[in-house]
Parts: sequence; C-alpha cells; structure tokens
Amino acid sequence: MSLALIGGLVGLAFAVVEYFIFGALIARAEKRGERGRGPHVLDLARKAQLILFPVIGVIVGSILAGDEGI
Repeated sequence: MSLALIGGLVGLAFAVVEYFIFGALIARAEKRGERGRGPHVLDLARKAQLILFPVIGVIVGSILAGDEGI
C-alpha cells in the first residue's frame, strides 16, 4: 500500500468525522431556529471536505513517499 493511498484514506477518515460533527452543529442551529447563511455555509463546507481532504492526503502522501506521479 503506497503512502499516497494511505494519505488519501486518512484524509477521507478525517472528512467523514468532520461531516458528522458539522451535521450535529447544523442540527443544533436548526433546533434553535437560526436562520441565515451560517447553517448553509457549514453544509457546503462539510460536503467540500469530503472531496478536498482525501485529495490533499493523496498529494501529501505522494510528496512524503517521493513519488512524482500519483
């Protein structure tokens, strides 16, 4: 298993954990009846992290392994 793959999997694990944490924050905001852009921005951020964290993990793992290709 290459370091790039391990980095991608670690990034995915962090993204999944933060997805649920942000989901809990959004649920609390909806319970309190908060309106505005806050919950929408948190929802957008948690969905973007599912893509960005694994990609960053693959890049960092590739750099640490010394691989030029991904």
